[in-house]
Amino acid sequence: MNDILLDSVFPYITMGAIVIVILFFSFYLHYVEEPVFRKYRNYLCFCFLYLVMKEMILVPKYTQIPLPLYLLSECFIWGSFVYYVRFIYSTVDFKDKKSFFEHLVKISQIILMLGFVMYVITNVFFKEYKDLFSIIYIFVSLYMLGVSVIFILFLYKSRSFLYYKYLYLGSIFLLLFNIIASFFDDPSKNFFGFTNLSIISMGWFSELIMFLLALGIKVKNEWEEKLRIMQQNLEHEKKILLQEIDNQKLVYQSRQSERLRISIDIHDGISNAITGLKFYISDKRLQAKENSEKILLQDIEQELNSIYMQVRDYIQKLYGGQDEEKYDILFFLSCLQKQYHNSNLNLITDVDELAVTRNLNIDQQNELYFILNECIGNSIKHSQCNTIKVSICFENSICCFKIKDNGKGFDYAEKLNADSGHGLSNIMQRIKKLNGNITFENSCGTLISGNFPFANPS
Repeated sequence: MNDILLDSVFPYITMGAIVIVILFFSFYLHYVEEPVFRKYRNYLCFCFLYLVMKEMILVPKYTQIPLPLYLLSECFIWGSFVYYVRFIYSTVDFKDKKSFFEHLVKISQIILMLGFVMYVITNVFFKEYKDLFSIIYIFVSLYMLGVSVIFILFLYKSRSFLYYKYLYLGSIFLLLFNIIASFFDDPSKNFFGFTNLSIISMGWFSELIMFLLALGIKVKNEWEEKLRIMQQNLEHEKKILLQEIDNQKLVYQSRQSERLRISIDIHDGISNAITGLKFYISDKRLQAKENSEKILLQDIEQELNSIYMQVRDYIQKLYGGQDEEKYDILFFLSCLQKQYHNSNLNLITDVDELAVTRNLNIDQQNELYFILNECIGNSIKHSQCNTIKVSICFENSICCFKIKDNGKGFDYAEKLNADSGHGLSNIMQRIKKLNGNITFENSCGTLISGNFPFANPS
């Protein structure tokens, strides 16, 4: 009784499993183009159509009535074999043996097609030879079994058997069950209570289980390989990063060594020379008898003090290894005012000190410092002026600055072309770094106007 129940239920179990796998691969192939899975899905579609024809359309299922539908069902089962051979062939990289296996697969497909043609001719025109064809069918199945064994032996010799053992074990199950089913293609015959259709369903179901196991192993191995590659890449990147850190350390050490050497050279050379000159002038000022001479020597001494302080700051920055040197614009302008307060030069500043500190980053302050230093220095040295006015303001994320003197003026274009000291060209390069603009005008002296966007608008 249990055998009879299983015999009637097993084809439906197999159909359900096949439908689930077909739907899965249809969904998967919608997003990922994978020819191997497409062939396997087509093979399962033929299996499903055969089961539907035999179980639901042909009643009774073991007769040839009506003959066209019966032959259509047989077309499905033979077609499933053809697709299965193509699927198996597409799963393996045969390398140097490719031509041999390609010919083997083509011969297998031709034999299956010829077998189906002979089956149709026998059932339509020569029914008395039907039993003879059953023997031919057994030989065809045995040939297919032999092909599967050849595939397995090749995989075993190439040491890739681990990946495909379940796949080809499924092939063996499929062929064995089909060979067994060929002996019970009659309603009066059964194999331990199972009839032909149930035995074929068992073969397909077993093959389906083995394929899913093989797929699981393949996916597992692919993920492990990807993980291994990722770990290798991480290790490689880690080595590169460590090497880059070591290189940066070497560069930093080299820079520090160079800074130290330069700071020592400046200290032993320029700084000591300025100190000696400062004491010489101080001594001369004490020896001077006229008041005007004392005032002149005091102004020179104050300027030397300012230069000495700047040189000392440079030495400290170099010796301390500061990567970002900040030149204080406000301190620079303040020192200039103190330096020239007893002279005939009047330096006027109109600077929003808080806005300069708040809005300009270190790079912007440094560039502006050197621009102002160069412009003011040119006015003092060349313009014969007695008044210099410096203004810095901020409007709508733009920093605007002006340097105005009442000197004799100069031809900007001519000076730029003949600038032997590169002063004006340096100004143009610095304003370009700030993404700004600068203009030079002769109007009762020289007016230099510039502007640039600042990084931290208030």
